[in-house]
Amino acid sequence: MDAQGVYLYCFTRRGAVREIKTAGVDEHGTVTTLEAGEAAAVFSTVSLREFSGDAAPDGAQDPQWLIPRACRHQQVVEEVMRAGPVLPVRFGTLFSSGEILEKFLVERSGEVACVLDRLSDKEEWAVKGFVDFGRAQEWLRASDPVLAEYRRRLPDAPGARYFQQKRLDVKTEEAARLWRRAAIDQVRALLAPHAVDECPLRPQPRNLTGCDADMIFNAAYLLLRSDIDTFREQVARVGATYAAQGLTLEVSGPWPPYNFCPSLGEDQDEALGVLCSV
Repeated sequence: MDAQGVYLYCFTRRGAVREIKTAGVDEHGTVTTLEAGEAAAVFSTVSLREFSGDAAPDGAQDPQWLIPRACRHQQVVEEVMRAGPVLPVRFGTLFSSGEILEKFLVERSGEVACVLDRLSDKEEWAVKGFVDFGRAQEWLRASDPVLAEYRRRLPDAPGARYFQQKRLDVKTEEAARLWRRAAIDQVRALLAPHAVDECPLRPQPRNLTGCDADMIFNAAYLLLRSDIDTFREQVARVGATYAAQGLTLEVSGPWPPYNFCPSLGEDQDEALGVLCSV
């Protein structure tokens, strides 16, 4: 028989969930809870070979192996999140036995409970900003007095106009870089007061977003549930302000609060192993 391990999805409050209907990360195991103090660990039993043996690709980088398991991990966390505050852990977090998980939870239950108290009645939401640089540059040429004047004075003669147009293009690109930095700072300044906390994130490339426009803004916000409508209205107002400039804001959520949770167990290498993080 394959050696069995314990796969950890998240932590929640003791008694928050009694039954979890979502299938485990391996699509077979039953997801259940282990309670200690005021906290509970959400886990299922898995084959260690599937995650650390021949069945798992090196580094778990094969999308065909990784994506369905990561999605099932997320689905479990989201079901728990609907029942109460949740402290999610990274995909691929394994314990060698239930006894070691129990020992870990007993030692950290107070810390987990404090995090859950902080996250109570709050949700993580994401805001992404996409820009059509062609549209932004056109707006700059029309609105920037220096660029507008330079454009107005382009000569009619084709040869001279070609070289002057090249200079205008360079100046426009420089102005676009300054505009981009200013827009990012302004969007952040307008949204931050409406959130409990914010976490700037690296913009994603087009091959990940599947969008024709470039992502220049990416941030996570921790919101009080009572402030979510107000926050979304503010995103809409800010987006409307920048729409003519080629910048579009998208808000989505709620998401498990990965960006606002401390990392647990990094000093517990003998008890905790992380396969990968997605």
